[in-house]
Amino acid sequence: MTKVLVTGSRGFIGKQLIKKLKKSEVLIDCIGSKRIDLKNIEEVMKLNASDVVVHLGGKTTKGLEWDEYFNNNVLGTLNILEYCITKKIKKMIFVSSYVYGKPKYLPIDEEHPIDPHNAYTKSKYLAEQLCEFYAKNSDLNVIILRPFNIFGKTLPNGFLISNLLRSIETNEKITIVNKDSKRDFLHIDDFVDIVLKIKDCDFKFEVFNVGSGKSYSFNEVVKKIEKISIKKLNLQYEEDKESFIGEITADISKLNNKIKWVSKISFDEGLQKSK
Repeated sequence: MTKVLVTGSRGFIGKQLIKKLKKSEVLIDCIGSKRIDLKNIEEVMKLNASDVVVHLGGKTTKGLEWDEYFNNNVLGTLNILEYCITKKIKKMIFVSSYVYGKPKYLPIDEEHPIDPHNAYTKSKYLAEQLCEFYAKNSDLNVIILRPFNIFGKTLPNGFLISNLLRSIETNEKITIVNKDSKRDFLHIDDFVDIVLKIKDCDFKFEVFNVGSGKSYSFNEVVKKIEKISIKKLNLQYEEDKESFIGEITADISKLNNKIKWVSKISFDEGLQKSK
């Protein structure tokens, strides 16, 4: 059986991925019951060797200081890369983020100019650059996935869809900022399917945008959730011209062509599954 190390094993994506890795021996970023500190190279090196690493670990919380993102997302990735080299790991899948800022054109392909728009995405792109350096200067193969917006039933609070679904239950007032902004959403089950396919592919170094290839405005998302819930949301609207990005849509043709992947879950079905 292929041994797969999953970092960030207790996170939203990590938990769902581990459930689907039934044909692999799963290792997680813990020693005993204690989760290791990815910033600590000595702790990272205590992890058992694997065949593949799916690196999900890091800080995703909004509004942190730069040093927290740097230490967790950049230094943490560097330590995982060093683990891969020392343990002679064959392959690493690094789950990055949307790193393009305000789009110059649509849909957004992998050749689009990089323009990280906040401290979090800057840290992710720096981690990507480390991955590329190691892939091109060692025997390690690296695949970078850039998910645009992943959602699902256990998505933490603080994201549009999870906030709206929570509000349906609690009637808590939710603020929608820039309601006409459009985003590309992909259900977690589709994302996990991509990781499972990529795990078995042979690439020296590749970068893939991950999305559905379709985008929906925040207001459209509201209407869809109200329709499936048969209930009105408690909402207020704000405009923020400084942070406004009109539309983000992923060009997923490279993903389709290279690994023959197509989305199986429509946005409406994904919302139903997320209730």
